Amino acid sequence: MQEPTIEPLPAVTRTKLRSTQILTSLSQVVSELIQNSLDAGARQIDVGVDCEEWMCWVRDDGSGMSKDGMDILGRGLEEGRYGTSKAYAPDSLDDLSTFGFRGEALASCADVCCLEIASRTARARQTWSVIVKGSKTLYNGAAVRWKREAPGTTVCIRDAFYNLPVRRLSHPAAARTLAVIRHEIEAFALVFPSVSFTLENTHSGKDEKDMLLRIPKTASMTAAFRHLYGKALVQHVEDIDETFGDLKLQGFLSLDGAQSKAYQFLYINRHPISPCDLHHAIESKFDSSSFAKHAFDEEGETSLRSSVRRSPRKAEKKPVYVLNLTVPPQQVDNCLEPAKASVHLRDKNAIMTLLSSTIQAFLTRHGFAAPISSKALDRASPSPRKRRKYDFADDSGYAEVSRGPSPEPLYTREETEELLWTDPHTGQIYVVDTRTGNSRPQSEPPPIASGQARQSRTLSRRQAAKADKSAMPEWMQEALEANDIYAATEEKIPHLTHLPAADAERHSCQFADYLRAARGQAYGDSTTASAHRFQKADLLTARVIDQVDRKFIACLMADSSSAVGSSRSVVLIDQHAADERVRVERFLKELCFGYLSNVAAKQEEEGGGFIRLRELTRPVPILLSRHEERQLGDEAIREAFRHWGFHFVDKAEPLGTQLELGVDDGSSSGYSQVFVRCIPEVVGDKLLQDDELRDLVKGVLAKAETDPSFIHHVVEHEDRDEEDEEEEDEFRWLRALRRCPQQLLELVNSKACRGAIMFNDTLTKQQCEKLVAQLCATAFPFQCAHGRPSLVPLIHLGEVGVRSGRLCSWSEFH
Repeated sequence: MQEPTIEPLPAVTRTKLRSTQILTSLSQVVSELIQNSLDAGARQIDVGVDCEEWMCWVRDDGSGMSKDGMDILGRGLEEGRYGTSKAYAPDSLDDLSTFGFRGEALASCADVCCLEIASRTARARQTWSVIVKGSKTLYNGAAVRWKREAPGTTVCIRDAFYNLPVRRLSHPAAARTLAVIRHEIEAFALVFPSVSFTLENTHSGKDEKDMLLRIPKTASMTAAFRHLYGKALVQHVEDIDETFGDLKLQGFLSLDGAQSKAYQFLYINRHPISPCDLHHAIESKFDSSSFAKHAFDEEGETSLRSSVRRSPRKAEKKPVYVLNLTVPPQQVDNCLEPAKASVHLRDKNAIMTLLSSTIQAFLTRHGFAAPISSKALDRASPSPRKRRKYDFADDSGYAEVSRGPSPEPLYTREETEELLWTDPHTGQIYVVDTRTGNSRPQSEPPPIASGQARQSRTLSRRQAAKADKSAMPEWMQEALEANDIYAATEEKIPHLTHLPAADAERHSCQFADYLRAARGQAYGDSTTASAHRFQKADLLTARVIDQVDRKFIACLMADSSSAVGSSRSVVLIDQHAADERVRVERFLKELCFGYLSNVAAKQEEEGGGFIRLRELTRPVPILLSRHEERQLGDEAIREAFRHWGFHFVDKAEPLGTQLELGVDDGSSSGYSQVFVRCIPEVVGDKLLQDDELRDLVKGVLAKAETDPSFIHHVVEHEDRDEEDEEEEDEFRWLRALRRCPQQLLELVNSKACRGAIMFNDTLTKQQCEKLVAQLCATAFPFQCAHGRPSLVPLIHLGEVGVRSGRLCSWSEFH
């Protein structure tokens, strides 16, 4: 056998391998072309996309390319791959100030697409063009199709990935690709407010193009954000402009909270970066404050000390921000992957300090976090194990970020520090513990230590027990005896160590067996472990003993999974958890079976309506942001809502048209009303309470914003692999449960919990048996709707027909 030899790869293979790593999708192609336009100093960038035909083009008014420059790109293979105007020497790679620096984007396009470039510089009299496909130049000369009257460049991509059919098959759907491209353009528009952008879908049979996005030039990041997403999320903002040595942080933070993290944009040198530790540092500061509960919303400014109990299902608000970190280029390495969205930082601690101190200062100024005193800086911590945290440089509660040389990171160890805070509404003065956040009125004495408190409470109880009951007035004794609320609590069940000596000796054998069983040991064998795991089939043979304490149902169950044969155990079933599980599955079956039927009817182009609906006499208005209203105009999202039983009132004018075209007269509030005319009957009452309907709609839209496949996958691909739709499977509804919106699932759980059998509800033995039988028919009989266990083993009695020790006298425990 001939030994293999090492040989260089052919040039065609090298360029194709390299190109397929740089350009992975049509959206990545568009992103690279937009970055080239920004590097060329463009002030107007137009993008056209036809996902069905694998075509796109990007037109700009930048400096343009000369004919000699396009000749270099037209040489193909290795000779034309590394042609660029960005970097010329090895040292320049350590001082990058542009998006492009490798000169490979256009050459990679030529390897996997048909590339056409038409460009004109300010000195040229005509537009020159070059067409390259498969590393072969098809045309080089005066432009015919993309003639330009002014300087600039037009790059047209046709037949993308023609030589990679597998990549085409695995490419996202057209709607998803357009959504990704739109998000890319929006991200660049926020950090380049002086550049205008347009996006149109060129795949249309109409004479007019389908304009998806039009972003005019604006004066700031905040103005650009308002044009993109409306004013709803940036009605209360604070501009950020901080310096920390040679680092600079610019942008804005909003006091208005959002339902998702889709409105969080962080850049390094105006490069959008993917989620990393920097995002986590910002998020941790917001999470440790009260922002999630008290951020501004559609109802206006919320009180930081609201007297109304907050609903546990109310979604927590996420911060909204656009921040750009300016870092010296030599301290950043963004050559980790082709998209340049992942970076390595030389001085990461300084950047984290700048971010953390700026966010903490913002939260403190607006009352979302308690101020932190700088006096702790002068103290030395007596314990080296205490957790460190960043502190601030002045008494105002936030860092003074200097514009001089880079200072050392400010931090201090946690110390107990008390501050005085005056409530602006009542004028009352409170003492605040800066370490724990606990507060008390200044007029009250400080709390005593925990050990002293326990000792004081014990002494008070002893003194009260020795007090003569006759000293209590007669009328008070009668009132207490007549009122069950003040009745003495029942005594605890006596433990083995608390029993008299005679009783302990008499029952020692039985309790020893019980304790060994509780430790998982088989009777009579201290070394063999026997695990008692109940299965759903065991419930079918369970024998109800009776209700216990009006809270539980005692049952005798046989454990069929035991390795040594059928064994028996006494178990307690939580009557509330059991009934809650029965109710929640009954409600979910109705919703999920209806959903599956609606999806199947849609795929077969039949009528839907398999979920019982409540037709509202008067459509219910809900308040959404303009961006959310535009989202709701997406037919795929509306179809997903209809599958779950939600129908909206149609408008004559398409939703969000003005927002999409960037129209903003400066007087709108940024909110719009949409009307709901039908809701699912099973949770109709819950949805009409408070803002439940609005929160559900906003939550689903937020999920679709962060994960577009959540909506498009439901409509396009749900259950297409199922061949037998008429199979008799009582648990087929579980397939739809993974697509149920979380907010709808929480409402169903809440309804099941509120209407279930409660503790202290008396049940007859027949009712107990009926409840256990219903529990057997559920899919998850061993947990309630919220995931808590519904069954707990009490005592293991051993194998059937085998008696271990003496019989226990249950009357001894009465």
